[in-house]
Amino acid sequence: MAFKRVSQTALPPRRWALKGYYGDGKSTFILAMQQPTLMIDADGRRHELKGGELYELSEEAADHRSVERIQDLLDANMPGSDIRTIAIDSVTSLIGVSIARAMLDNAADRNRNKNQAWVDKAEKMRLLQDAVTAHGSHVLWIWHLEDAQLNGKAQIRETLPETERERLYRSLNASLRIVREEDRRGVLVEWSREGPSGMIVWDDEGHWKGVPERIEAAIYGHDGGVRPTPVANGPAVTGVSEGVLTFYSPAEAVAWGVDQGAFPTAEAAQEAYDQLKADAKPRNAREMYAAWTDLVHKPQRRRA
Repeated sequence: MAFKRVSQTALPPRRWALKGYYGDGKSTFILAMQQPTLMIDADGRRHELKGGELYELSEEAADHRSVERIQDLLDANMPGSDIRTIAIDSVTSLIGVSIARAMLDNAADRNRNKNQAWVDKAEKMRLLQDAVTAHGSHVLWIWHLEDAQLNGKAQIRETLPETERERLYRSLNASLRIVREEDRRGVLVEWSREGPSGMIVWDDEGHWKGVPERIEAAIYGHDGGVRPTPVANGPAVTGVSEGVLTFYSPAEAVAWGVDQGAFPTAEAAQEAYDQLKADAKPRNAREMYAAWTDLVHKPQRRRA
């Protein structure tokens, strides 16, 4: 037989999301991944990293922020390249451009169909995911955490919106977050597709040396000398669709409903959104978005 049997012991590619505050060492974590690494450097910081075997997608800065150029360059140059890891640092800068453009165009009434701008953004995210996962390498998606205020209360804000994070989960097998305890740092496994979650793998040797391998040991249960720390009463561990999604506008919420396959057209989604708003009478946008995501995720309610 010409086909090769699937290995029952080989670990899957590292399709990981990594988030943390500025200065936490997210970019440095790239150097601990398997080398050579190809950097899609939307933040423009690739020349700051020293060590590893790093390759750049392009010498042109604009290429690192264009989803279409990223796909073209990967398709043309990845086959036979021996690249082991693709790092996107950061996906916020890539998708943020589309978000900002959609908001500005809608505010200026440059779009006849305000939903379409958010549909275009979703398509860019889908194209980016398919482009970087098509070549069988490890993939590290990076974005940032920031301190914020909501209704006078301190919050931790992720710079990649929840809608984009939910779309990204189809391409991930683990979501990681950098945490700190006094003078040490580690990686919290917030979610994993196939194994446990909620443990912290500490960076005991510095420079994240051996941490990716120990994360795999913690997730998949093989003996890698890992001594993960369970999180008790610590950061909440969330799955793909837990919590209330937030949107930049009702137009994005409607476009997201179409993107989820809940409605055949934007017009049908808009009609359902307006009807839900009239029936539910939400007191604020958060209540409306909670009711909307509940409707979209439960087909039997849409048919009622």
